[in-house]
Amino acid sequence: MKTGALILASFNHEEKNKSSEEFSLFLPMYPLDGATVIKREIAALRKAALSPIVVLAGYQKDILQNHLSHNHVLFADDTLYPDKSLEKALEAGLEICREHMDRVAAVPVEYPAFSLQTLQLLLECRQSAVPVYNGQTGWPRLFDLRKDTSAEPEKLSVEDPGILISLLEQDGIQQARRHLKIQRSINELRCKTKVVITREEDFFGPGVWRLFNYIDETGSIQAASAKMEMSYSKSWKMVNKVEKEMGFPFLNRCNGGKSGGSSTLTEEGRQFMERYHAMMKDMERISQNFFDTYFSEFQ
Repeated sequence: MKTGALILASFNHEEKNKSSEEFSLFLPMYPLDGATVIKREIAALRKAALSPIVVLAGYQKDILQNHLSHNHVLFADDTLYPDKSLEKALEAGLEICREHMDRVAAVPVEYPAFSLQTLQLLLECRQSAVPVYNGQTGWPRLFDLRKDTSAEPEKLSVEDPGILISLLEQDGIQQARRHLKIQRSINELRCKTKVVITREEDFFGPGVWRLFNYIDETGSIQAASAKMEMSYSKSWKMVNKVEKEMGFPFLNRCNGGKSGGSSTLTEEGRQFMERYHAMMKDMERISQNFFDTYFSEFQ
């Protein structure tokens, strides 16, 4: 069974949005998330292994075709686009797709914020399906071209507000950018760098650094322990171990008195903390450079 994709990009959205300063460019070629709107959609559809990808073009079709000349998509000409509704354009696009595939994931070009996970869930459906978020239907939608495409589709509940974000709505571009930024931070492949200082045993790492930092901030081991969600006795053990291994005090201790005890970093302790933090930052930068070199193709 062959499953492809259809992007509905035939309308003149510039005419619909003359009053909006957001669309100074042809909407499919508007910059979004490091690409243009339509190239981002094509990349997402390709990641889901959909082929072929058909673009239904009308308004500025020659410009759009030139823009996508190296993207290996099929162009279909919507000659009646000025007089068609989205439903009619979809109907025409599905009819064209019947010649090339058995099923099609269709999306209007103004809905680029859907997630790859949503697309993959749609493709697992055994019949035509529409994604639903918070009771509202969105895009893309799956159509089984071997059956009557006007029949009631399966409603697939998804945790993806991106399916509802249209660039044509008020603040739609800002909504799409915010949503995609959040999704990128969630899904982005990252590396973590952890520096641990050791002799016969590990005695100084990120956790110990945070503890001393909280002590310096609050002036209290007890308050620092609470911030770390750690027992007071365990905090003292960590402090004592560091001081024993390094051979100098990290804390100036002041016990008792009406205001209770207090603790502050010694000058040697502060220098050690600053050097550890600076080394961590340098290591993170170096590690990120190596990570980008070796894992960029997995991003």
